[in-house]
Amino acid sequence: MYALIDCNNFYASCERLFRPDLINKPVVVLSNNDGCAIARSNEAKALGIKMGDPYFQIKSLCKRNGVHIFSSNYTLYGDISHRVMSIIEESWNEDALEIYSIDEAFLDLKTLPEEQINTFCTNLRAKILKDVGIPTSVGIGKTKTLAKLANHIAKKCLKIPVFDITGHEYWLKHIEVNDIWGVGRQLSKRLNRQGVKTAYDLAQLNTHIVRKQYNVLLMRSVMELNGCDCIGLDDYAPKQSIMSAKSFGSMQTELWALEQALSSYVARVCEKMRQQNSKASCIQVFVLSNRFRQDLPQYSNAVNYKLVHPTDDVRALTSIAKRCLKKIFREGIHYKKVGFGVLEMVDKAHQQLDLLHTVNEDLLQKSNKIMSMIDGINKRFGKRSVHLLAEGFNRHWKLRAELQSPAYTTEWLELPMVYAR
Repeated sequence: MYALIDCNNFYASCERLFRPDLINKPVVVLSNNDGCAIARSNEAKALGIKMGDPYFQIKSLCKRNGVHIFSSNYTLYGDISHRVMSIIEESWNEDALEIYSIDEAFLDLKTLPEEQINTFCTNLRAKILKDVGIPTSVGIGKTKTLAKLANHIAKKCLKIPVFDITGHEYWLKHIEVNDIWGVGRQLSKRLNRQGVKTAYDLAQLNTHIVRKQYNVLLMRSVMELNGCDCIGLDDYAPKQSIMSAKSFGSMQTELWALEQALSSYVARVCEKMRQQNSKASCIQVFVLSNRFRQDLPQYSNAVNYKLVHPTDDVRALTSIAKRCLKKIFREGIHYKKVGFGVLEMVDKAHQQLDLLHTVNEDLLQKSNKIMSMIDGINKRFGKRSVHLLAEGFNRHWKLRAELQSPAYTTEWLELPMVYAR
């Protein structure tokens, strides 16, 4: 038996945590640069606001109906997610837990007696709500696919907090095939043309024919719908590549502005690498103009750089990245985005030595201590408490976030103030 715990309208729920006046009121969270809707409260959904609707198209609708609009605040969402997952980890065996996304987690409940599963999930949901303040829905099933489907039924159809689909498989006839986990839009269209309209229809297909006509992933979905556990929990595996790239709040034409943004992205990637004990062995730097501005010259380019000695030192990688940027930078272009990525990584503990290019152990130890010190200070006092001068200070190129809420839980200066009268 599996359970899927899913935070309801997660980004919108996070915004409501410190704004109780927003409870039962429509809330919409916008994407980077306030582009489109990426999270909506139930009240906003009832107004007809859809996921991905551009903000300029729904702006008048939001104004007429008193919808509260927020720029995305990923620092806040990430911290609240960590708190939710910590509650789950405390309540269940860490080896039987898979954190699937920022707002979802799978639990393997095979060690729990079947008659206790519903009670356990109900109590866990109540604990998350009490300790963190985030409402969740829980779906229970014999496989991860069925648990995901049960969560969909609980949230969208029955509007109840916990639902166990075991013994209620007739619900498969009421779920469209495109609502099944792992079945994308194009695949569902193809299935519909062959008469497969519902989850029940898909479950009736012959697995060998499905594998031959489609792929092994859809075959597994068919087996999972029939109660055959063939996916299981994913063990944590270090990422093989990491990318950081964001669109500018306004287009940039100067090299120094792109260098500052690039340096900021390098620092973020290096931090992620060190968290998983990896080092970069091949990096990429790229630039893009705004393809929607056909009245301006269009340009895009990228350059890869293979490192002789893999490293996670932000100073070294920033220097290399800036040299790469200078190679592909062109004057007179209005740039919309610059990006930095690590294409190949090696494990820090099992780094292969090079007989032709020896490593200075003293410099390596010094680098490790400096990076560890930077990470420690930033973890204690907040991101960018210590950073390279190359990142600049004003960051006028950063994303537009005119409607962003304070970082209530991670910045001392943005804590709510309460005054006694």
